[in-house]
Amino acid sequence: MKCKNILIVEDNPMNQFLVQTIFENEGYSIGIAENGLEAIDLLKKQTFDLILMDLMMPIMNGYDATKKIREDLKLDITIIAVTADVTSNVKEKCLDAGMTDYISKPYIGDELIVLAKKYLK
Repeated sequence: MKCKNILIVEDNPMNQFLVQTIFENEGYSIGIAENGLEAIDLLKKQTFDLILMDLMMPIMNGYDATKKIREDLKLDITIIAVTADVTSNVKEKCLDAGMTDYISKPYIGDELIVLAKKYLK
């Protein structure tokens, strides 16, 4: 299996480190962007197989970044929303914005790996 590249879009350094460690321990290659704007810039230069997208970030949030990835960059990449927001309509809002799936924080490492592997066949 070729090494899969995952883009982590997350403004919290602790969460970045946690997710990066989880996926690197599984043999994945990781890119990190601190907000949606950085993610878009990275996606113009590099190919990723999956994006883990935080929703609430400064400069550009996950909803706006996903819309730009879908509409402006025309990328059909898997985008998994990662958020601490557990209100009833947040999953629906994520799917409406063009995200593929959703996982709530705090998550257990295994949950994240299982969800990612579902899309990284």
